[in-house]
Amino acid sequence: MAVIKKIDDSLRVKILSSLTLKGCVVPNIRQIKKVTGFHRATIKSSIDFLESEKFITGYRPLLDSLKIGYNLKNNNYFQIDLNNKDNFKKILDIIKKDNSVMYCSEVISDGNYNIAVTFLSKNIESHHINIKKKYISNIPNYYDIIKNNSNFFLSGEIYKNKNEIDVLIDLLKENIGE
Repeated sequence: MAVIKKIDDSLRVKILSSLTLKGCVVPNIRQIKKVTGFHRATIKSSIDFLESEKFITGYRPLLDSLKIGYNLKNNNYFQIDLNNKDNFKKILDIIKKDNSVMYCSEVISDGNYNIAVTFLSKNIESHHINIKKKYISNIPNYYDIIKNNSNFFLSGEIYKNKNEIDVLIDLLKENIGE
């Protein structure tokens, strides 16, 4: 009987998870030498220096969320009543446990929003179900705490697609005149 492999089966998820741990994915010195023409010792010492300076903080695989149906990034901007510290802590605790949250930060803007949260979802409906199930149902007086909320649903990248690391490297190249 043929074994049918799936991207999201238990075996592959465990392997992908292990690739995020320190030491599981390392730079390929031979490949870097082919690209740059630098000596292996130069490459190794440069990588060691960047790691010791905590500029390189790890190595991870790049994954395509579209392959398993996560087609939507949702940026939510909230105006939260920060005066009630207990309720704010409850919201942050739920955000920390919510596996669909990619990013959460304070917002400094000319508007009324003070928290930004980026979610990864399969579609708009699954995002709303997640919010209702994890947030609205678990936070008493949710609508008294969340004074204002704006959602921005982002489809797949159409005009430009670069991750934060690629942007940072391009900015570093620009800064040194390359």
